[in-house]
Amino acid sequence: MRAFLCTAGSESALVDEIARAGRPGKVAQLAPGVVALDGADSADGAKHDDDPDPVFARQTLPGAIAVEGASVRALAETIFAAIDDPVDGWPGPFLLHALTHAEPPPGLGSRAALIAREVLALLDGRRRRAFRRHRSSDDLAAPFDDRCLLVQLLALTRERFLVSVAAPRPLPTGGFDLARWPGGDAPVATDRAPPSRAYQKLEEAFCWLEAAPRAGEVCVDLGAAPGGWTATALKRGARVVAVDRAPVALSLARHPHLSMTIGNAFTYAPTAPVDWLLCDVVCEPQRSLALVDSWLSGGLCRNLVVTVKFKGRDGYGALDALPPIFARVRPAFARVKQLAHNKNEVTVMVRKAEAPSKMI
Repeated sequence: MRAFLCTAGSESALVDEIARAGRPGKVAQLAPGVVALDGADSADGAKHDDDPDPVFARQTLPGAIAVEGASVRALAETIFAAIDDPVDGWPGPFLLHALTHAEPPPGLGSRAALIAREVLALLDGRRRRAFRRHRSSDDLAAPFDDRCLLVQLLALTRERFLVSVAAPRPLPTGGFDLARWPGGDAPVATDRAPPSRAYQKLEEAFCWLEAAPRAGEVCVDLGAAPGGWTATALKRGARVVAVDRAPVALSLARHPHLSMTIGNAFTYAPTAPVDWLLCDVVCEPQRSLALVDSWLSGGLCRNLVVTVKFKGRDGYGALDALPPIFARVRPAFARVKQLAHNKNEVTVMVRKAEAPSKMI
């Protein structure tokens, strides 16, 4: 099976999205935040060319198999047997992620971590050469590409786990089908300086993009007030044009790299192309999607991060407008994800080719 991890409460949206992709197999929810497409993969996790990259899934477990054991030792031995051949035969590094579903009972996380340690100890004792290729998940500077092998252990209950062993596969729209962070949750450091917590989803988006505004680059922040995203760009040395009907917080207003424009985010246009469009404005999904289209198709920005917000659980089909835009613009990277810090919204992330910055 191919399992997907999502935010608790988004399982039905993910099930519908996978079903619309038209892949054969039964789609079902296995646990909070866990959806599986049964019959999607071969036993070794072989990938089909038409495998979906679901918006509502932050991590995928290709070729997942269910294992059971009444004790930590029994589970560790069963998991070791499942991963032994692929890990021992892999020439490059491997990572091991211990995971739980989105609403684990007390103690399930520590049990998953304990079993992961036991599995690594078995590898150390029985497959010493393979064990030496183990890399820590905390080493975010290490390369993560198709030369790596990702072992994922997902605890559904204390006695039942899903086990997946697969290498990341490049996607046509950039990036890989597997996220490098456990469960697909990119690390975001706490920052008390921004005037709102909205900075968290922007920092998370930068992790997915593997890019962020640099010193001297120009950013337009539409719907900027109170300034959470503006602050995130400014701290990197970028120059920011903040556009909103209300001013940003006083703590940002006098920043030398900030230019405040009081006006309509939907009618604003820069006089020259900029490096980044940032937009977290509250509006109907179609208006945010129209901004994405106009800024990309019009060549107004090289990179963008735009949230698309929804009311209730209806309207997700509006996101079908994005693939044709990406196909027309052909950026180096284009992903749409419900990030860990998103609520009932998704984040559009696009990275185009490099170009020199100009002040607008």
